[in-house]
Amino acid sequence: MRIRKIYVAEDIPDKDLGKDKKKIDYKLLNTDVIVNLDDGNAYRANFITLEKLIKELKNHRGAVGGQAKKYFWSRSMVIVNDVGKKELEPLIEYMIAEGDFQMIFEKL
Repeated sequence: MRIRKIYVAEDIPDKDLGKDKKKIDYKLLNTDVIVNLDDGNAYRANFITLEKLIKELKNHRGAVGGQAKKYFWSRSMVIVNDVGKKELEPLIEYMIAEGDFQMIFEKL
């Protein structure tokens, strides 16, 4: 398995607007990451930066009450420092080499 292309959802141009989206802070993001492999298959996983997770936790605590205030969950969440492609590629290559990729990413 080799990576052909990595897409971060926010990098995909908004065709409805006919222009690119605003500048993205890859250290403050919760996004889908799509990986195309050389075998033609595509996979998706949700990545969130630590900074964004902390911000979400603070917002969550202010928005809910009781026991719900004591936890925060998300399905298939990978926590990283930065979701820029330069950071993601070696990380995903490592996941493939270690056998974690198939457990983390879902096939599209």
